[in-house]
Amino acid sequence: GMVLGGRKFKKFNKVRVMRALDGVALPQPVSISNESPRITFSPNQEMQLVPPLINLLMSIEPDVIYAGYDNSKPDTSSSLLTSLNQLGERQLLSVVKWSKSLPGFRNLHIDDQITLIQYSWMSLMVFALGWRSYKHVSGQMLYFAPDLVLNEQRMKESSFYSLCLTMWQIPQEF
Repeated sequence: GMVLGGRKFKKFNKVRVMRALDGVALPQPVSISNESPRITFSPNQEMQLVPPLINLLMSIEPDVIYAGYDNSKPDTSSSLLTSLNQLGERQLLSVVKWSKSLPGFRNLHIDDQITLIQYSWMSLMVFALGWRSYKHVSGQMLYFAPDLVLNEQRMKESSFYSLCLTMWQIPQEF
C-alpha cells in the first residue's frame, strides 16, 4: 500500500520522483446495451457522463476534520500554530484517503500515486480552505475547521498575518 513520505530505492539510493510512461492508452468507444437498439457513444460525448461523475465525487467527499483547538483559552502563537500543524496532518491523511477512492487512482503504479499526491496536496488543501471559507462564512473569515475560524482581528493578532491575508484572497475570488 501507499505510505506517506518518499520511497528510497536501494539500487539508486535516492528518492524516485518520476518514471517513464509505459504506454498511453487512448479511450475506445463504448457500447451500451439496453432493451432498445444498441447505442454507442465515443469519449467526445462526455456530457452524458457528467451527472454520474458528479454523483461519484459527492459520494467520496471527505469528512469534516476538526482542528482540536480550544476556543475557550486565549489565543497564543504557539497554541494556534500547534493546532494548525495538527490540522494539516489530519487533512493530509484525508487527502491520501480521498485520492485512493478516486476512480482509476489505485490502478496507477504506486510511484505515480505518490508523485501525484506529493505535487498536489498543498494545492488541494489551500483550495479546500478557500472553498470552506466561501461556503461557510461567505469569504469573510478563514475557515480552517469548524472549531478554528479566524476573523480579521484574530488574523492580525496571529504571528502569520501576512500569510492569512494571502489565503484570505482566495475565498474572495469565488
